[in-house]
Amino acid sequence: MTETDGYLRVNELKNALYCPRISYYTLCLNIDRETDLSKGGIREEQTTKHRMKRRKGALHAVHEGERHFDVALVSHSHKFVGRLDEMVETERGVYLIDYKDAERDYGYRAMQMLAYKVAAEEMGWTVLGCYIYAIPTQTYEEIAFKRAGLAQLEQLLQMLHAMIEGEACPPPAKQLGKCQVCQYARFCNDVF
Repeated sequence: MTETDGYLRVNELKNALYCPRISYYTLCLNIDRETDLSKGGIREEQTTKHRMKRRKGALHAVHEGERHFDVALVSHSHKFVGRLDEMVETERGVYLIDYKDAERDYGYRAMQMLAYKVAAEEMGWTVLGCYIYAIPTQTYEEIAFKRAGLAQLEQLLQMLHAMIEGEACPPPAKQLGKCQVCQYARFCNDVF
């Protein structure tokens, strides 16, 4: 056993925001369905990381700094772990960068980056900025956080921990169009 056993992965925040049932199937029923689409996204990120490591400086907002890839972050106070794609360390602090294989934000990027920021700060880093690197367009987007962001993060984490403890299946996504392309659709007999 490790000290982070029972901690959530930052990716579960993304899943829960898209549809809480994905988190339920993964965390409570131990069903983790890898699809061709997710495999393609993973391959795309790995190719991009390899290419980015060869570039001297990637983030245009940062002129000097040491780049670190696949940085493990942990928040013991919130009980979650994550692996950030890139961190640029400067004398003043760090910049956090997450790579995305989709141009469109489905409403979870800011929450995911906030979780990375919270963990990095808890680990003693001064976070100067958070960015999404869109692989298809090769562009950076700075992420700004809402005032209520931390409260929303804490509420989402509490919901996930309660779901795991009670093993209670949450309701389906409000936008049923998501269900038509979901890899877990056949498990949701109450939707179709």
